[in-house]
Amino acid sequence: MRWMIPLALIACTPAVGQETSAAAVADEHSMAETLTLETAPFRQEIKRLCNFVTECVENEPCTETEFTPEITGIGGGLSADDLVVQAEMVTDAETVELLGVTSGKSLSLSGGTFAARHMITITENGATRYTVHYADGPFVISYLGTCN
Repeated sequence: MRWMIPLALIACTPAVGQETSAAAVADEHSMAETLTLETAPFRQEIKRLCNFVTECVENEPCTETEFTPEITGIGGGLSADDLVVQAEMVTDAETVELLGVTSGKSLSLSGGTFAARHMITITENGATRYTVHYADGPFVISYLGTCN
């Protein structure tokens, strides 16, 4: 997973011009080999406490729930605007490794295994949607709530 972070950091770098010199390409290649979350010019600790109050299982009616996972990790990038994030979500049942991006206070992460793919999206104001897609079935569980 460690090689994905340098590639993602370079992918988040905005294009400055149409033409690229050989020196610029060499510099970018060198940066891709050394830039990681640990060496990124800008780093930020990620911590969100979530409170989901609605659970929807596949095509059944949604029900009330009390699901409170915690997301912790680190974000890194070339500036504070957009960061690549490596995090984990801890629940009573499991711990899931997640990768994604943050822009301002918004956060989008995904991860898990082939058997259970997880995706969580947190908006600027904390409104959050979390889904788990299970290969066996297949079926999906969705959660509605907030993360702060």
